[in-house]
Amino acid sequence: MANYFIQQIINLFKRNKQDEDKGSKRFFPLAVETIKTLADVRAKSTIDNYKTALRSFVHYAGDNLLLESVDSHLIEGYQQWLVNNHVMHNTISCYMRSLRSLINQMPDVPKHLSLFDTIFTGKMRTDKRSITLDEIVRIRNLQLPQRSSLTFSRDIFLFSFYALGMPFVDIAFLQKSQVRDGYVIYHRHKTGQRIRVKVEPPMQHIIDFYTMQNTPYVFPILYSRNKDQAMKEYETARSLYNRHLKKIGTMAGIQRTLTSYVARHSWASLAYHSNVDLSVISKALGHTSPNTTLTYIREIDDERIDQANHRLLEGIT
Repeated sequence: MANYFIQQIINLFKRNKQDEDKGSKRFFPLAVETIKTLADVRAKSTIDNYKTALRSFVHYAGDNLLLESVDSHLIEGYQQWLVNNHVMHNTISCYMRSLRSLINQMPDVPKHLSLFDTIFTGKMRTDKRSITLDEIVRIRNLQLPQRSSLTFSRDIFLFSFYALGMPFVDIAFLQKSQVRDGYVIYHRHKTGQRIRVKVEPPMQHIIDFYTMQNTPYVFPILYSRNKDQAMKEYETARSLYNRHLKKIGTMAGIQRTLTSYVARHSWASLAYHSNVDLSVISKALGHTSPNTTLTYIREIDDERIDQANHRLLEGIT
């Protein structure tokens, strides 16, 4: 990804120079240069967050955006665009915090600008996202048209669940070279954590069914080998995937809205109910801290408290 940003600087340098001669500067190359400057003094995870937020913002606003055009109305429009593309509220908040931090460190941006005053940058407690094992089975047993996009989305959801709650972004970018000797070995796109998943028979069945020739990817989600283009393909595929999952959930009679996150939360929930140690769940999910894992299972703790109190009161009534 670093090569991509360097290349963008090279490609846009002359154009940006011409704009400077006219008294204008382009936002994207300046942001990229700022990220390069910060790379040596900020944590890798912070730099990755900057890059992810910048890619998303440029996908909305375009790489020809002039610095003077970046105002509160543009940021509000970007936030609404993310909502319209079914990006989760806490993910939007993360993008906005990273973008705000990056813009505040760009040397040519007036520090008095109040670009984010109307933008939500906090954290919302999410509704319960996990579903039961019985509901997972109902999804698996749905009678869907063979080789349809709905069937493919259902199978990718199941693969995510089977593979310790593997995130959709990591499934999309999973390459054949990462599946070897009976294991899927990859680094999480979000945190860089190395994950090693033993390939169980239902996982292997899905891999074998969808693997295609003449592509480095395991699943037919991405096609471009160019990182920038592949990321655009991923964002489009994620939106379509979530729309399909919503329909699949309705077909399976599941009350909760089915999204790409549900498979991940469901694996964590069911593992916790099976008395798997928190540290094991945390490692399986690729979390850098068990505190992150606690946000996945907090809802389960609440349920257990309710059940414990019910049993306690039954003994005295």
